[in-house]
Amino acid sequence: MQHFPSLSLVCGVLLAPAGSGLAPAAEASKPNIVIILADDYGWGSASCYGAKGVETPNIDRLAKEGRRFTNAYAPGSVCSPTRYGLMTGRYYWRTSIKDGEVLPVGAPLHIETSRTTLGSLCKGRGYATAAIGKWHLGWTAEPVLDWSKPLKPGPLDLGFDYYFGMAANLPNGPHSFIENRGVTGHVAGQPIIVNGSGQKATSTGIKKPWEFNRVMETITARATQWIESNRAAPFFLYFAPNAVHGPIVPNPRFTGNRLGKYGDFIRELDWSVGEVLATLDRLNLADHTLVIFTSDNGGETHGADAQVAAEAGLAINGPLRGGKHSEWEGGFREPFIVRWPGRVPAATESYQVICLTDMLATFGDVLRVPLTRGNAEDSFSVLRAFTEAKPGQPIRDHVILQASDHATYTIRMGDWKLVERIGAPQFEPRETKRSGKTESEPAPIANHDELFNLAADPAESKDVSAEHGAVVAKLKQRLVESRDHGCTRPGAN
Repeated sequence: MQHFPSLSLVCGVLLAPAGSGLAPAAEASKPNIVIILADDYGWGSASCYGAKGVETPNIDRLAKEGRRFTNAYAPGSVCSPTRYGLMTGRYYWRTSIKDGEVLPVGAPLHIETSRTTLGSLCKGRGYATAAIGKWHLGWTAEPVLDWSKPLKPGPLDLGFDYYFGMAANLPNGPHSFIENRGVTGHVAGQPIIVNGSGQKATSTGIKKPWEFNRVMETITARATQWIESNRAAPFFLYFAPNAVHGPIVPNPRFTGNRLGKYGDFIRELDWSVGEVLATLDRLNLADHTLVIFTSDNGGETHGADAQVAAEAGLAINGPLRGGKHSEWEGGFREPFIVRWPGRVPAATESYQVICLTDMLATFGDVLRVPLTRGNAEDSFSVLRAFTEAKPGQPIRDHVILQASDHATYTIRMGDWKLVERIGAPQFEPRETKRSGKTESEPAPIANHDELFNLAADPAESKDVSAEHGAVVAKLKQRLVESRDHGCTRPGAN
C-alpha cells in the first residue's frame, strides 16, 4: 500500500484549488458519481481502518480497489452541519444557525434554492440525479406542521430529479417515507401531524408507520433500482443510509455479531454498500463510476449498544479522542474512501487533509464546471488528492470545524490543531447532555485556547499551547479572519 507523507505546517496565503489531475482521455467523459454518506460511522469502525471484530468486506473492497484517506474531515460533529457543507461547499456556521446543532425535524429548507449544490451542478451537465435516504436539511419555506401538504421546496428544488427517504432521524417522524414532494402511505383527507418527540414520537394520518429495522432494506432497494433505471445516461446518486445512527435497529437477518446489535448494524451498512457495488458490477458500470464512501460525523460512544460493542473490543473512533458532538478528532475525522478505476490508484492511502465541503469544487473539476461567486465558499477541489500517483503538495492550508458541544470552533493547519476556548464555560457535563446520566465530576474544560500536534499526539492528550505561543496566535488569526471574511475559497466572494 502506498503511503503519503504527513502534512507539514503551511502558513501564509490560501492555496488555490488544485488542477484536475485527469488524463486527457477522461476530460471529455462524464463518469457516473455515487456518494454513500453513512450516519454516525466512526473512523475506526471498518476493518480497513483497523477495526477488530467487525465484518466490512464491501467497504474493505472499496479500499482495496481505491484510495483510503486518513485525514478526511466532516465540517461538523453532528448531522445537519455536515450535510449542509457537503451539499453546498459552505460551512454551516455561515448561515443563520451558529450553534453547530442539527435542524429540528420540521425546520424549513436550510439551503437557498438559488445556491449551487451537488445536485444542481450535476444536473446542469445533463446528469440524472437522485437523493435517497436521510435528508435532515429541512423542508418547505416555513416550519412544517402538517406533513400532508406538498413539501416544497425540497430536494427537487436543489437539483435532484428524484427523492426517496426520511425527513430526519427515524424516531423524529413523520414515520413514513417521503417520495419527491409527499409522505407515502397518507390517509386521504387526514393531516399528518407528528406528536411528541424523541423515541416516543408518533405520526397521525399515515396508514402504517415504517418498521425501523426494515428502513435500511427499503432505501437500499430503492437506490439500486434507481441506478438500474437510469443506467443509460450519466447519473449522480447521493445515498444516505441511516446506519449506524441510533436507534440501533439491524434487520433480523443480521444477527449474532460478537459486538452485539451495534456490530450487526455495521454489517447491515456494509451489506448496503455491497448491494450498490454489486448493481454497478452487474450493469457493467463500475469502471465508469466514481464511488465515494464516508460518514457525516464521528461515532456515538455513549449509547448502550455502542458501549456493549466497545466492551467487546471495538474502538468506534479508533485511537482518536472523543466522538460525535465533540470538538475532538473522533467527532470530525471520518472514514473516506474513493474508487474510480483507471483514475484513482488502487490500494493506496493518502494523508492529504480534505473536507466534505470540498466535494462541490471537486465535482466541478471532474465535470469542467467553473464555480461562480457566492457559491461553494469553503470548497477546494481535491481531485488531485484522488488521482495523484505520487505525494503532492497540500491542497488545503487549513480546515475549520465546529462541534455541537458549546458550538466550539477548531482549526487544523498542517499538523497543528487549535481548539478555541475563549468564552467557553469551565465545566461540561457531557453525559448529562446526551444520555441522561449524572456525572459526579463533570469533565473540565480549559479556560484558554488549546493547541495539539496531531502528528506527535493523534489522541490529543497534551495541550502544548504554552510552548508554542506563536503557533497559537497564527492559527487563531486565521480562524478569526476566515470567519469574518465570508469565504475561504479564493474568488468565492
